[in-house]
Amino acid sequence: MKLPLTISLLASNRIATLERCLDSLTPLLRQVPAELIVVFTGTDERIRQVAERYTDQIIPFTWCNDFSAARNIGLKQAKGEWFLYLDDDEWFDDVTEICEFFRSGEYRQYQFAGYIQRNYLNWEGSRYADTIVYRMAQKTPQLHFENPIHEELSPCFSPCKDFQSYVHHYGYLGKTVGKTDGKASRNIPLLLEDIERRPDYTKNYVQLAQEYISEEKWDAAEEMCRKGRSICRENERFLKGWLQMTLVEILYKKKEYEQAEKEALRIFEKEKPMELVRLVLFELMIGIYEERKDYGKLLEYGIQFESLAAYMERHPDLWLKQQLGTMCRDKVMQPEYLYPVRLNCVKASLELENLKEARYFLELLPWEDETLLQGYYPLLEQWKEAYAPHLLQLFAGLSGGCSYLLFQRLLYEEQNNSGKSDPDHFLFQRCLREIDQPYLQKKLIEKALREKKDLSALLERIDLDSWQKCIASIVNETAYEEDSHLWEAGELLSKEHPLQGLWLKKLLLERRLAKGFPMKKAFLENLEKYALCIHSFYKSQYQSSMFEESFCHLLPADCRMSLAVLEALDSWKQGNPSETVRLFRQILSFCPQMAGVIREALRLLKNELDHPAPAAGPEFEQLAFQMKAALKTMIQNGQYQEAMSVLSQLLPLLPDDMELLKLQQQLLADIY
Repeated sequence: MKLPLTISLLASNRIATLERCLDSLTPLLRQVPAELIVVFTGTDERIRQVAERYTDQIIPFTWCNDFSAARNIGLKQAKGEWFLYLDDDEWFDDVTEICEFFRSGEYRQYQFAGYIQRNYLNWEGSRYADTIVYRMAQKTPQLHFENPIHEELSPCFSPCKDFQSYVHHYGYLGKTVGKTDGKASRNIPLLLEDIERRPDYTKNYVQLAQEYISEEKWDAAEEMCRKGRSICRENERFLKGWLQMTLVEILYKKKEYEQAEKEALRIFEKEKPMELVRLVLFELMIGIYEERKDYGKLLEYGIQFESLAAYMERHPDLWLKQQLGTMCRDKVMQPEYLYPVRLNCVKASLELENLKEARYFLELLPWEDETLLQGYYPLLEQWKEAYAPHLLQLFAGLSGGCSYLLFQRLLYEEQNNSGKSDPDHFLFQRCLREIDQPYLQKKLIEKALREKKDLSALLERIDLDSWQKCIASIVNETAYEEDSHLWEAGELLSKEHPLQGLWLKKLLLERRLAKGFPMKKAFLENLEKYALCIHSFYKSQYQSSMFEESFCHLLPADCRMSLAVLEALDSWKQGNPSETVRLFRQILSFCPQMAGVIREALRLLKNELDHPAPAAGPEFEQLAFQMKAALKTMIQNGQYQEAMSVLSQLLPLLPDDMELLKLQQQLLADIY
């Protein structure tokens, strides 16, 4: 009786992923009679120690820049009827399907099989591209690995089994902008060397173009594509398709749009590309015509694209049959590629005032899945300004209960029911209750503040941190000259939602202090209000013991700043300038962003010390009034010397009196 399966992998020096890789194979080793072979190509003895926990079959291999040579060592020693291989930086998610394939005996009906390699596009694992890799085969005397790099099993025989099982692979994320990731610098010389030996082997040109693309060496990648196409045989349909698609894509990335268009049109006319290639070329043509603002041709290709994509989705086997490496369904249907295409078609339709087609493309967007669409909301809002009222009307007519469309219906109803008493009240309240997307919540809050509407339904379900971020953005985007309506809204808001109202007023006062350039009295009043707002905000959230001296250092920086400001202002009022200066300077140590405000406060304090005002009272004010009246009479009567004497006595007593300064200028003009 033969052993059903041999599993083999190359282990280099990637200890971070090796154990996870081996661990993912243990269900196969438990449930299927199988052996594990590790070909050790590295130098780190810790790799061997990890591998020895899973198998005794560890074959040392001196690296010779030939992946097939290393793979063939494991294949030669394999005893299994089937051979499965993977890399040490990959691991299976679930091998149940593969286990059942062998346990049921189904493997005897096939000669080849493939599983999915899930290549992640970010470290969070939220974006990836799936590719079927054919790494399982019935072992025959002819079976071997070929190619020194991007090795593959040969010969391939039918029938072939495609598994939905997949391996995780983060191996392409190591590249840093401007630096090689190691793989390309290793692979490119190997491929160039192999091309010298086999100049008519098309796959080398495909692989070398891929390596140059990963390095963003577009000219070299273009050259490899053209050379590969020149030798491509009739039976190499998939390689030809990859080269067609990639050449046009390279020209597009080089911004050689005219050349890219010519290549694509020639391919359409003379080479009859397969469906998957046509879809990619359609996407690129849409991008080219968007650059040129040729909306008629853009829309023409958009319609062809959607028709063909719908056909492919009805025949999913075509995606699998036509894929080759990066040329796969994900190349077309991943949101990051697909949605910009559809949005460009919407824009083109609007530019041409073709509302029927605009609606068609809008309806193709996944309105029910806002996590995919929300990044485009700001763009759609810009379009509403450019194409109003058409776009708002289209949005209002789309079916679906997503937040964005709900908000657009609110705006549309409001726009088309003007004159009625609060026509949008029901929809507005529904929006407040249902919309969770931060961008739209901000729009609702802006609308409510502007129109002085009740925000309770929203404020009762969002946290203070979200409110603070949202209202800060609104204040920053509102012109300083329009602060008055926000202040009034803050006053109203404070009655029902004091914390939210306080934070809004705090931001407005902060801006008045930094950008309003108020005079001394207004400046000090605003500074005190500002500190009181912050103090009240935190006082309502913290126990009173937190404000005691022994715990104050635990308070947020802006809270500590408000306490210091209030103390400094109190010290100022009591005539203690040195303590006032100390307290203001202390604030800078934990609130450096207050530097401009503190500088202005110290300037005012210094000016006050340099020009102290007399103690004012009713008698003094009456005397000053009488002296200014006498001064005016003297100037009118030409008594300039007497007027100058009175003026010299009044100016030190009333340094901030603008009327007195004007009289001084009048007197000087008359004298000189």
